[in-house]
Amino acid sequence: MSIPNVPSNKTKLILRVLLVILLVLALLAGALYVFVQVKLGAIQRVTTGATDDADSSASAYSSWEPTEWAEAGIATSVDGVVNVLLVGQDSRTDERSNSDTMIILSINRNTNQISIVSLMRDIYVQIPGYANNKLNAAYLLGGFDLLDETIAVNFGVVMDYNIEVGFEGFKDIVDTLGGIDVEMYQEEADYINGKLKQDTLTEGVNHLTGEEALWYARTRKVGNADFERTERQREVLEIIYEDLKSASWLKLLQVYDSVADNVTTDMTNTQILNIAFSAYSMGQNQLNSYRLPIDGTWHSEDSVGDVADPLVIDDWEANQQALWNYLYGEDSGTDADSSAEMSE
Repeated sequence: MSIPNVPSNKTKLILRVLLVILLVLALLAGALYVFVQVKLGAIQRVTTGATDDADSSASAYSSWEPTEWAEAGIATSVDGVVNVLLVGQDSRTDERSNSDTMIILSINRNTNQISIVSLMRDIYVQIPGYANNKLNAAYLLGGFDLLDETIAVNFGVVMDYNIEVGFEGFKDIVDTLGGIDVEMYQEEADYINGKLKQDTLTEGVNHLTGEEALWYARTRKVGNADFERTERQREVLEIIYEDLKSASWLKLLQVYDSVADNVTTDMTNTQILNIAFSAYSMGQNQLNSYRLPIDGTWHSEDSVGDVADPLVIDDWEANQQALWNYLYGEDSGTDADSSAEMSE
């Protein structure tokens, strides 16, 4: 008659220790999950379809009343590429208004590139369900949903997600980072000094506070109007990106805490984490920076109908192809100027 093996006291002790370790790891994982969910819960959410109705302020504009509309094209998406539309609006209230800033943040795992593309707010476009107007009117009329649809119809690309960051959030990011270094010319420095009633900024590299950085990014009274303004915005994003790459996890958490309550998105917590880890794992050294419309494909008008000072695109095909190359092409790492020349 055989006697079954009986675990020794030493084996039992090892098993107990392993069980305790596994239990502690499970508790830590659970605590981390709860921590992350609570942190991400501070972000304001908007659900798909919740922004279809125009705000009451939009009804004051007769040219924005609903009209007949025919689809201009079919937008497509590409596997391995996530496009996030970054929106800043020019209202300092809680009400939705025209989008002051529209930048596509594209994370392309196929080419291992991260790109930002400014869409000029005065581009004259078809707005589904409404009369033709400037691109920035779409956000006022229908929030994320209508703005995404307008971009899809006119440019032929799909926005997967949307993020709106308020002015206060932008300032808080810069201040939490301890300020950012920006090189500016004298006219820029003088303009911002005048707006803030100070004399601290000079020509050359300046260490900007959040308030100063916001004025720098929003300035269009100096230089080549909105074209230079969008360039400044991308420059500031690139500087912030560089600073965040070298920041500690504690600093990243501080930055997040500073901006979370000034962020609105249609992404779930899981989607935010997936995109963040995807971008982080790519280890991209720099952002590729572009702007639409590309040079030589547009002209300005004093007015078109009731729309004042629109930017009218003459060659939509060239701009659609350029945007496609920026987001999906093998040459998506090419600088903006050379890419624009290739597309013309």
